[in-house]
Amino acid sequence: MAQLKSKKHSIRGSLFRRYFGKYTVTALLTVVLLTVFSGFTATVFAQGEYENTDFKTLKTDNGFPVSITDDLNNTVKITSKPERILSVSLMTDEVLLAVVDKSRIIGVTKLSADPGISNIASDVAGIPDKISLNVETVLSLSPDLIFLATWSDANKVKQLRNAGLQVLQFRSHVTIPGIEKMITTIAEAVGEKENGEKLISLMNSRLNIVHEKIASIPDSSRLTVMDYGTWGSSFGRGSSWDTIVKLAGLKNAVADLKSDKWGTVPVSKEKLIDLNPDILILPGWVWGDPAGSDKFYKKTLSDPALKGLKAIKNNRIYRISESHKSSTSQYIVYAVEDLAKLAYPEKFK
Repeated sequence: MAQLKSKKHSIRGSLFRRYFGKYTVTALLTVVLLTVFSGFTATVFAQGEYENTDFKTLKTDNGFPVSITDDLNNTVKITSKPERILSVSLMTDEVLLAVVDKSRIIGVTKLSADPGISNIASDVAGIPDKISLNVETVLSLSPDLIFLATWSDANKVKQLRNAGLQVLQFRSHVTIPGIEKMITTIAEAVGEKENGEKLISLMNSRLNIVHEKIASIPDSSRLTVMDYGTWGSSFGRGSSWDTIVKLAGLKNAVADLKSDKWGTVPVSKEKLIDLNPDILILPGWVWGDPAGSDKFYKKTLSDPALKGLKAIKNNRIYRISESHKSSTSQYIVYAVEDLAKLAYPEKFK
């Protein structure tokens, strides 16, 4: 339009008589209007701003609007790039901190600041709010996009949606493909698709290194491992721990035992002795008890009933960082690395 404003279309007397003397006023106006519109159209199309002459449909280059479907099959239409993002789930906190500039995140879950369970404790220092799911608090922050877990209080989620807020919910995925899908969806929702792809590529690169290191170990020589919790339980099939064990090149000692919907298997001392795993993994963090991990480690190691375990006799009882072991974000890869290096240190020299 700046070009149009700079053009002069004044027609002086002799030119007017030469070219337009024959025409009526109506014809003259028609010619002038066609000339102006043609100039307008040429200028706009040359700038590449529109695909067609429907000026109500503009083409943007940032991927929005976009429709995102979460793990509860709720579809949210996001019309523009979110700039006030709120996350009240540790797994989505961890993904967001990897794909989005921190300045766009206005709040994360309280757990994210606990180094015992969070991989991003130092990274969230500059984020203004560390919250739990409180409706009044969330509303006061005026987020334009909220990330929650699928187990978040359904009534509170409904209140947020009724207030006009956009909410996406994700489950704790226990497989690498599931985690990668979550990363892809979150990255697309916040307009950072390329960063999501880079994060997934990095995950696979690190997993491939572990795979290459342990590939030569025959199945018959792969060690058995079991994680043993303070409540006398372990994780079997259908758990993220089972995924970690397989990717690290070990066998889950409780894989053949019945587990609940969370993948949890109750294990008595008698059963632990019967299973007698090569490696025993104890908690690296205990909810609500900063000293809980140390106390349980010492108690297990000194238990007379367990002194015959191979893991204890061979000094193969370990703790892995709980922030790695319990992660259902990209940091699950760290747990795979941790366990593989503990089990087969000679392969990582």
